[in-house]
Amino acid sequence: MMLTWRTAGAMPWRMFSLFRDLGAAPIELLAQRYNFLPTRFRYQGEVHRVARIERMWEDARRGGRRFFAVRCADARRCTLVQELRAGTWHVQW
Repeated sequence: MMLTWRTAGAMPWRMFSLFRDLGAAPIELLAQRYNFLPTRFRYQGEVHRVARIERMWEDARRGGRRFFAVRCADARRCTLVQELRAGTWHVQW
């Protein structure tokens, strides 16, 4: 896909609307294992370490998303969502 100034400028708004319906909040991914699996992320200034990935699946119909159901080191569970095209990460608690 070729990005022009018009499509590049519209992308963040489209990405926001995609994740607003999911109830997912943006996160900063700090570390990955094998350049693929999330191991640490920052959400609202707090660093969370992924202790275990319980499930992983992809949804190509929604623009290429990868989902990771994880358990953090503090025993909290969440789902990390990777937007493959944009390279962004989001969390659902």
